[in-house]
Amino acid sequence: MPVVFVHGVNTRTGPGYDAGLQAKTAFLRKSLAGAKINGKSFANLVNVTFPYWGDLATSFAWNMASLPQGDMQALSVAADADVRAFLAVIRDALPGGMVEEPLVAFAKRGFLPAVETIGQIALEHTPVGMEADVAAFVVAAQEYATTNRSPAWLATTETDLQLLSNLRLAIAPTKQLQAQGLDDILNFLSETALKIKEAASGMIGTAVDKVGDFASTKLLSWTREPLNATLGRFFGDVFIYLDGRGQQAVPGPIPNRIMQSWDQALTGASTDEPFVVIGHSLGGVISFDLLGHFWSGRPVDLFVSVGSQVAHFEEMKLYKTSDKSVQSPHKAPTPHNIARWINVYDEVDIFSYTCKKIFDRVDIDARYDTGTYVIKAHGAYFEQARFYERLRARIDQLP
Repeated sequence: MPVVFVHGVNTRTGPGYDAGLQAKTAFLRKSLAGAKINGKSFANLVNVTFPYWGDLATSFAWNMASLPQGDMQALSVAADADVRAFLAVIRDALPGGMVEEPLVAFAKRGFLPAVETIGQIALEHTPVGMEADVAAFVVAAQEYATTNRSPAWLATTETDLQLLSNLRLAIAPTKQLQAQGLDDILNFLSETALKIKEAASGMIGTAVDKVGDFASTKLLSWTREPLNATLGRFFGDVFIYLDGRGQQAVPGPIPNRIMQSWDQALTGASTDEPFVVIGHSLGGVISFDLLGHFWSGRPVDLFVSVGSQVAHFEEMKLYKTSDKSVQSPHKAPTPHNIARWINVYDEVDIFSYTCKKIFDRVDIDARYDTGTYVIKAHGAYFEQARFYERLRARIDQLP
């Protein structure tokens, strides 16, 4: 049986999306190989599919021109929008303040978090044609950092560019990642590292707020634009789905596409292996809605909701099966065709919710710390190798 990953809001095609799919596939195949779920076991090669519905989601007639474009700056720091998020993460990791070589300082305080951030930089800046190489790099780098939390070469590394070069040498080319691909990745990562270093130099010696939480406060005063754009697309995608989901006999375009992917994934699949649906963000909400109403006759061995609003939508009674008479202290019923359910949330992720207090059957309601901040946390789960390791550990805990 296959694994089907239903993506959430703010998901649109592009090089970074394609590289992310390949990285997710590699991580999921490694973490789920041999897993036992609901009395069934995965073989060594897990079939993973990703139905894409972003083209059916919201679009903006003026490309979000309504967002305020103020020149508000925090700490008198000027930085390109594409590196602000990474500056915030790095600054929060350095209690003594920003330094001349921020990536090295970050890595010496926490090698794995630094490598995770480097991987996120690679995914967000993936050049066209390098999707496979970037995915292989992200997987290889995090696998290396997971087993080498403090490599000997890090102690003698002095610059950010040396850090990237040494990391490149540490994950020597494999069958999936050739030398030329690694060199090309090193080139564009080095360009971004120089941007980060240049912006960081303007922060050296500048005071932060009393709690020292640069990411959650100063970044938001830096500019509204990233958060407003995220919220705008989130609510837009929610409205598009709810308005166009249709009825059980005549489902709308988004339900149709996702259920067709489930049907296709199950066609010819072994009944000895589990069928797993993973829903990220609104993808978890949509999957829950479909499993409870539109696709209720088909069993799912494991439903995994990550950074999702499944419980929040039930509290608002927005599902087709929602019963307004079922309220606290009673619990809403979990769809009967979901055999096992793992929900994962990060307390920093403003779009994630717990489920056990709302539904009657949630096997595991697990907190996970992405180690990021408000805007970035929502998309960080599936970019981190340790998330998949934690997920496998949770699966092994299932009855």
